[in-house]
Amino acid sequence: MSIEFFTLGPTAIQLFKAGEQNPQKAKRIVYGQATSNANGIATLYFTDNGLADGNPLLDTIDYAVSSIYSTNSTINARPRVQMREKNITGKYVSANVTNISGVTVLGISVLGSENPMSGIVVDFMILGSFHN
Repeated sequence: MSIEFFTLGPTAIQLFKAGEQNPQKAKRIVYGQATSNANGIATLYFTDNGLADGNPLLDTIDYAVSSIYSTNSTINARPRVQMREKNITGKYVSANVTNISGVTVLGISVLGSENPMSGIVVDFMILGSFHN
């Protein structure tokens, strides 16, 4: 098995099948970060320059996950992240970033609606294939 590590827009690790003289297909793990916009959407382009017009690092998406790290101790204000879209044609993955507003009803704190959060850094990890 051959392993190659390279950094372009997002960072990628590439694995080739063992025993192939000229491997035609590689598995890649792409890692990158994106910041959520005013609508609470973080978008990562898995391209060589990290932009929509770049060359794709993947031909297929087998699995994608998003996560965030928060030190906020208030559960309502703490950001939450959920995968939104995996788009191979658009060369991106995206996630929704929200928090939950709290309301007080008859002296009892109750969870309210989910609100988009902007400016939150989201980590993405994508596993997929790439044809050489």
